[in-house]
Amino acid sequence: MTPGDPAAAGQPLPSGGKRAVTDPGEVQKLLRDQASRTSARSELTYRHPDLPAVSPEAGMLDEQALSDLVHTDPEAGLGLLADLTRAADAGLRERARRLATLLAVRPRGTEAERGLGRPALALVTDPYAGADLDLDATLNRLTGLHRPHLDDLVFRGWRRSESAYLLVVDSSGSVAGPRLATAAVLTAGALCHRIVDAELAVLAFWSRTVLLRPLGPAAAGTVAQLVDRLADLRGGGTTDLALALRTTLDQARLARAARRDVLLLTDGVRTEGDDPLPVAASAAGLGVRIHVLGLKAPTGEEETGEATCRAIASASGGRYAAVGSPLDAAAAVSAVLA
Repeated sequence: MTPGDPAAAGQPLPSGGKRAVTDPGEVQKLLRDQASRTSARSELTYRHPDLPAVSPEAGMLDEQALSDLVHTDPEAGLGLLADLTRAADAGLRERARRLATLLAVRPRGTEAERGLGRPALALVTDPYAGADLDLDATLNRLTGLHRPHLDDLVFRGWRRSESAYLLVVDSSGSVAGPRLATAAVLTAGALCHRIVDAELAVLAFWSRTVLLRPLGPAAAGTVAQLVDRLADLRGGGTTDLALALRTTLDQARLARAARRDVLLLTDGVRTEGDDPLPVAASAAGLGVRIHVLGLKAPTGEEETGEATCRAIASASGGRYAAVGSPLDAAAAVSAVLA
């Protein structure tokens, strides 16, 4: 084992020696490289006849016209919106991403689950009970006329998050494109809307697995951050489900929450790497459930893909829900987390 070997640094080497991209600097570099692959206006016009109606000229986006298109023809409207988030025109790209964030923030059919992880101010008698000294509140209590007693000290503690959620998005060649992009954004939005203050991690995978958001508290601005990262991501190529699940379980081990749920958005088509079912089965021992949001697989592989999706969910004690259209994402999230 050499000093430069990933295994020497404690990094996993699953599926033929490949390792996941989890280092923040490496993730940023990968996203910058992939984000440089933008679509020119001529290319967008060729793919979307409705473009002139929603963007009469460079840098402009008629948000009402695009919203109307999404309402009347969801597949066309959402596909166009997804492609606009990757436009070469920086002004148009920024406006499209803002609209995608607004669309994802309040998805249809979701209700927020509140009350998790709120800060709790309390007087404690044991300064080692997992709380931090609140210096400002303590100084307000002290008069300066006597030696401070333990009762004068104020500690601010945090209630542990009750839930941790890990969203895992298949970005391989069999599902890549506008349909996946909008499904991923709407799934992320539906999840964030449900889990205020819970722990959240987001990963994407193809032949590689990329940690887009390390496990941590969900907060204001999370959806906008995820829209940017998912829009920058291109992926493509083959699919290594086992590597994705191993990397996800590594993140799940870091969770402080007792409840740990994985939401895997995939078509279930594995084209390389190890069998994902033993990895999925190992999740149960960690107290992790893997819920699968099943995308439609390519023609000829629908039955195999769905069977794999159902088997992964079953092996970990999770649930399966089909996502036939991006607009099904919010209902699917609600169904598996019910």
